[in-house]
Amino acid sequence: MAQSGLRIALLGATGAVGREILAQLEERDFPVGSLRAFASEASEGAEVELRGEQIRVEALTTPALLDSDLILCAAPGVLQGRLEEIARNRTFLVDVSGALELDPEVPLHLLGCSPRGANEEGTRWLAIPRGVVAGLGLTLSPLSQQVGLERVTALTLESASGAGRAGASELANQTAQLLNAMLGEVGEPEVFPRALAFDCLPLVGERLEGEESSEERRLRHVLRRLLAAPGLPIEVTRVRVPIFGGSLACVHVELSGELGLDGARALWEKQPGVEVLDEKQWPTPRNSMGTDVIHLGRIRTDEGGRKLAFVLALDDLRRGSALAAVAAAERLFRLS
Repeated sequence: MAQSGLRIALLGATGAVGREILAQLEERDFPVGSLRAFASEASEGAEVELRGEQIRVEALTTPALLDSDLILCAAPGVLQGRLEEIARNRTFLVDVSGALELDPEVPLHLLGCSPRGANEEGTRWLAIPRGVVAGLGLTLSPLSQQVGLERVTALTLESASGAGRAGASELANQTAQLLNAMLGEVGEPEVFPRALAFDCLPLVGERLEGEESSEERRLRHVLRRLLAAPGLPIEVTRVRVPIFGGSLACVHVELSGELGLDGARALWEKQPGVEVLDEKQWPTPRNSMGTDVIHLGRIRTDEGGRKLAFVLALDDLRRGSALAAVAAAERLFRLS
């Protein structure tokens, strides 16, 4: 690999998001001088590929991590206990693991959406809103800036890939077992709380008091940060569905001012990263796979023009995570 670019450390290289980041580094012709791939000890010795070169996966150590210009983190939990040393070393960091997205000292960065009040000037760290949150942020931001938001209600339908490669693998195994007529029985689930195949699980994350889930609470906090609206009422139910990739959200919005159907469509058609589908097309997770845009459709409004309903779909690994992470790195190094 050429040495004229940046020294990059990729954390979580063997996971679903990590592998998609590798693809995005190649697709976007990011200036990689050298890349070290890190994952759990169980993956040590495996190989990942970048631009035709096989890269051996290493177990993570702090000295190895600090020997880089840029850290791309797609592995939950690994930054804990290392952030002070990363800061002292003045290493650039893009986090798409969720570790920093609630930290008020770390700017949120979303490709196509600049959060109001966010100051990225001089920063070396950026946090990336993940998955379906990216779709909600991109579609709600222009409404918020144009007329303001009074309330947001959303139902998200999220694929097994949102739980990583292990989630997709568990769904595949359960599906095969059921299709092979094994008396309707499947192996004990390890990734999800119950078997996901041919079912829907109305719980993403851990159950909290009041029946809210940890990921529902996290979505609300991150979305408020993105929209610079700390008191905005946001009600969300997140559901895991038995598909392998992509996510969909059904959204209802109460606006602070009148906008109407034509006004909303005009805003979204100007929004980078959003594709408004015509009446003959629907946003679906399958059709969003492999694309770099949020598909938006089924737009409806009330007679007063102050309520909107719409459906969005996106490739949560590509557009909602990996592409956003690499684009954030480009911004840090003024490459775009």
